[in-house]
Amino acid sequence: MNIIERIQSDFSLSLHDARVLIFTAAYRYKLHYIEKRHGRGKRLIAQPTAEIKLLQRWAVEKYVGQLPIHKAATAYRSGTSIKDHAALHAENCYLLKLDFQDFFPSILGRHFLMHLKSYMKISDDDANLLMRLLFRFDRESQDYVLSIGAPSSPAVSNTVMYDFDNKLTNYCRTHDIVYSRYADDLALSTSKPKVLNNAFDFVKKLCGDMPYPRLQLNDAKTVFTSKKHRRQLTGLVLANDGKPSLGREKKRLIRSMAHHFSLGELPQDQVLHLRGLLAFSFSIEPLFFSSINRMIGEEAFQRLIKG
Repeated sequence: MNIIERIQSDFSLSLHDARVLIFTAAYRYKLHYIEKRHGRGKRLIAQPTAEIKLLQRWAVEKYVGQLPIHKAATAYRSGTSIKDHAALHAENCYLLKLDFQDFFPSILGRHFLMHLKSYMKISDDDANLLMRLLFRFDRESQDYVLSIGAPSSPAVSNTVMYDFDNKLTNYCRTHDIVYSRYADDLALSTSKPKVLNNAFDFVKKLCGDMPYPRLQLNDAKTVFTSKKHRRQLTGLVLANDGKPSLGREKKRLIRSMAHHFSLGELPQDQVLHLRGLLAFSFSIEPLFFSSINRMIGEEAFQRLIKG
């Protein structure tokens, strides 16, 4: 059964409707821009229409989910989190943080086709149709690009990065370096001095050598640091006791907001923000989460978290 027939069967569509959906999927996006943090320009968000989102989630379950994801990839996976990514590096003395430039848009449809050819038995016709379902056609570049905003993009990015993650992991293993990746954030750590400079050179060369995806590092976000300094990774502080932490500043902010909430002085939009911070804190430091309960009292705390 080919991909169009599977869509026809699973969604009870006519052959005509299934063909129309998959052949036009790459054009069914609503585009808008959001400001990047720290005034670094604007980021394009491309949201597929509702019916294409439904098909993309289906495609992840039926196809993309069967493709390999490396253990070094800690984002967008059940059972892993930012905390797991940070914990891998918390005990090491030296840390190198790297970031990819324009990560999702740099992953192209032809990269996905190369990956499919390596890791899945699929006909050329089905591979092309699957690519058209999962990638947006960009009129400016005349290419199929992975979109920020499509529900399938995280899973696609993780599997397309498999060969890169594997090569970098093998290099790091032979040099006593720990490597993990959280989406476009790469972390390399070690307790051996003077090895991360060579690792940095290796990553830059690897980016140029990989047949796919064709990625570049964002040099402005490259950070070498050590236990002598305050180490942060994906929003968490790597404490010298070897554990990821929310950090003093974030804890101080949460306490202050919770106090104002208990007095009825926190604006509603800030209440929603505080709920998000508390949910995040529960996953990172459950004891701190419980301390907010004690600080403002059970009744106020229940109002806060339940609304």
